[in-house]
This record gives sequence, C-alpha cells and structure tokens, in this order.
Amino acid sequence: MSKSNTGLDDSKSVPKKVIKFSYFEPIAGIIFALVASIIFLRFPQIITIGFFDTRLVPTFDEVVIRSLWIPIILWALVRIGVEVVYLIERRYSKRLALISVIGHAIAAICTLIIFISPRIVYWEYIVWVDALFESVDSATWFQTILRNPHLVVLSVLIIVYVLESVTVVRRGYKAQKGTKKKIADEEEVVEENANEVNQ
Repeated sequence: MSKSNTGLDDSKSVPKKVIKFSYFEPIAGIIFALVASIIFLRFPQIITIGFFDTRLVPTFDEVVIRSLWIPIILWALVRIGVEVVYLIERRYSKRLALISVIGHAIAAICTLIIFISPRIVYWEYIVWVDALFESVDSATWFQTILRNPHLVVLSVLIIVYVLESVTVVRRGYKAQKGTKKKIADEEEVVEENANEVNQ
C-alpha cells in the first residue's frame, strides 16, 4: 500500500466531489426576469394571439398590467436576487435551498397578485375567442383554456417554482449528506492510519 506524505493511505482517500451547476442557468434566469418584466410593463401589446377586425388582439390589458407595476418589479427583483445567489454559491447547499424556497414563495405570491384576477385579460381578446367558437353548440375545454390565459400562465409559473424548489432542496440535502459522509470517511481514514502507525 502506498502512502502519501501526510501519512494517509492513498487507496482509502475520499474523492472531493461537490454538486455544482453551470453559470448558464442563473444567467438565463436573470435575462428571462429582465426581459419578461420589461415586456410586461413597457410593451404588453406584444403578447398577442389573433386577429380581430383586421388587427392583432392583445391578450392582456395594458392599463391593468401597468397598475400592477409593484408586484411585477418585486417579482423581477426576487427572481434576479435568487439567480445572483446561485451565481455566488455555485454549488447546492442547505443555505441555497432555503434562499431558493423563500424566493420562490415570494415570486409565487407576486405571480398570484398579477394573474389571479380575470380583469388582466383584455376584453376584446375574450370577444375574439368567443367569435372563434360561436358555431359550436357548447363551450369546449379548449375554449375555456383560451378564455383564461392568465390562469394558464399562473399555473405554469407556479409549477416551475415548485419544481425548482424541490430540485434545489433535494440536491442541497444530497450535497449536505455527501459532505457529512466525506468528513466521517476522512476521520475514519485518519483513525485507521493512526492505528497502523501505533502498531
């Protein structure tokens, strides 16, 4: 058996393995938060879905959106803040998991405030959807979904927050468990080598 200069058995040394993630995900998250908030506050008419009277119909009401500027900006700041913490930490940990869960909870509250009310949907958009289905005898599930784009966006974002939180918590717990195991293994190796020296 070969031993290193420290007296530890190389064959029993524990590899240093840390669960890390790339810079791409946090940077993409920051860009998404910035672009989404700018579009929503400054150019909400860009979010259009169809033609009505030879013009594009915006999905969301510009006046209502701009009246919700506080939760929109808070949402963007929280999302950017969480992503910045990801960039600083660069590894999964219990602290990152806690910050992530709190950040996603605040973002979810802001999202609820923004999208829960049907008044955010532009009235001409509803007229356009109803005109598409006027030949149908009864409302279909597809028409119901189209009439409620705010709930679709809300549902998707909440699912994303939950999945991200669960992933970070699970990986943070796994990283913490791995760190404790590594420390225990290193202590065991030191103890074994001490016993060998004493013999």
